[in-house]
Formats: sequence, C-alpha cells, structure tokens
Amino acid sequence: MGRKKLIVCNLNFDDNETIEEKVSKMFAPENLIACFSEKNYDVYKKAIQHANIQMVLNDEELMNTINAFFDSGLNTSLTSENTYMHRNTLNYRIDKVKKLTGLNLKNFDHAVVFKNLMIINDMIKNFEQDENEEKTKNKKNPETSK
Repeated sequence: MGRKKLIVCNLNFDDNETIEEKVSKMFAPENLIACFSEKNYDVYKKAIQHANIQMVLNDEELMNTINAFFDSGLNTSLTSENTYMHRNTLNYRIDKVKKLTGLNLKNFDHAVVFKNLMIINDMIKNFEQDENEEKTKNKKNPETSK
C-alpha cells in the first residue's frame, strides 16, 4: 500500500472559475482540513457570503430538508417517508440547491462538500458571536480588556 501524498493548502483560483468550482475546491475534505485556519478565515467567509449560497443557508425549510436528507443517508425514499414529504417536493428542493450552488446533493462527493460548507458556516457564526460577546463585555467592563 503506497503512502498518501501530503496535501498542501492550495486556494489559488483561476479568474475563469465559477463560484461553484471555487466552492467545490474550498470545501473538499482534503482542502478543508489543510486550509481552514485563521489565515484563510476571510477567504472562506467570503465564499460562504456568496448570494446563492446564502439563499440556501438562510432558507430554513430548505436546510431542514437538506439535514433530513443527510440524516437519511442521501436516500430520497427514506427522507420522503421520514419527513412525510412527497418525493417530487424533495427532488425539487435538492434540485434548487444544485441550481443555486452547482452541488448535486445526490452525489456523495458534492454532499460532503456541502456538509463541510455547513460546518464552516456554523464555525464562522459561532466565532463572530463569541467575538461580539467579547466586545460587548469589554465595553461594559473596560478593566477586563487591559
């Protein structure tokens, strides 16, 4: 069995790459592990703030459907059964994600990329919330910020 190559962080993008291509590269497991750090925080934040990605992430009904689909092992029949949702409705919602992000959640690799995107989005939200709480705390009690 051969040794795996060490993955080096590479977030260099071609100007001709679409947002879908950039997101697929950034949130692929090998790049995510190698690249996500404070140094690249702004790059990931900017990618997540893309309007189409935000449309998906901020759509509560769509995200509930996606989470149910993931919880059902990407099985549309099981998801439909568990959520009492017509299969056509489920397929429409999955297609909506594909149309907006270029990621086909029925494809395992694309589902992993999207799941990583969701995780990083949560990490960024938590980081910003902690940062805002710290700023508020320091405003109320300037002695602790010294």
